[in-house]
Amino acid sequence: MMYNLAKLYYPITARPDGAGEFTPCKALQPYIRCFWGTTGGPDGQTRELTAQPDTLPGPLTTREMIIPDTCMDIIWEWDAATGEAGGIFCGINDTPFEVEASGMAEPRVRFAIRFHFWAVHLFADDHLKDVLNYSGEVDQYFRSFRRELGDRLPGTRTLGDRIAAAEHYLLRRLDQARMSNNGLMNAIHTILHHKGVVAASGLESSTGLSSRQLERLFREYIGISPKKTADLVRFQNVWLNLCHPSPHIRNVQDLVYAYGYSHQSHLNNSFKRYAGRTPLEALAYARQ
Repeated sequence: MMYNLAKLYYPITARPDGAGEFTPCKALQPYIRCFWGTTGGPDGQTRELTAQPDTLPGPLTTREMIIPDTCMDIIWEWDAATGEAGGIFCGINDTPFEVEASGMAEPRVRFAIRFHFWAVHLFADDHLKDVLNYSGEVDQYFRSFRRELGDRLPGTRTLGDRIAAAEHYLLRRLDQARMSNNGLMNAIHTILHHKGVVAASGLESSTGLSSRQLERLFREYIGISPKKTADLVRFQNVWLNLCHPSPHIRNVQDLVYAYGYSHQSHLNNSFKRYAGRTPLEALAYARQ
């Protein structure tokens, strides 16, 4: 089993307190960040638990902000009446964007698997060189998904049933998975351990690999460069500290020092590139 890198790193969404996320079984926690999707409400109607919910009482359609969380998702959706199903795979993204958030007024059901970025290649059928900001057919990277899980999901009655089916599928895929490259995993461990504040020389010394070798491995197994991976991990750790201040990091100036920024404007500009907002604006959005 892979060392549980998730113990070092906890990526969150633009509205982490209402994300409707469900933790996988212990065996899958090193690989799967969470499950999310549609669940039955108290009135028997379906309601949507989105990755970053911005669906409030009132209008059926609102806007929601998606920020880079370093994860990748399979999102499967089907018509509750006909069972007609299909889905998308969302690769790792490095830019924020807004989407329309449906209130799910139609009889459609959604179920999603969110992967940690270092684990997707263990379940996918192909390299991940082209997954940066990718959103497309699940079959492109998971050719057996529809047959082994997707077509079975419309027959489930509850979110718990869907999670159980997904865990069975994922554990079976994991048994068949090719083993991880030790150099790659050592580099990822170094990035997570240092919360994204690590230079290329630090990765080389921790892995014994050259910068060229690391670049090739990261682009093949994750879809982005080591530097971009570290930048996104640093952003996520800053965001986590903003949402949940610690005794040692209580304000923006503490973040500047802790995460190696040259000054507060440097932090603000870097954060806004990924969040689409300044730290204070992002906090205000998260607390709406």
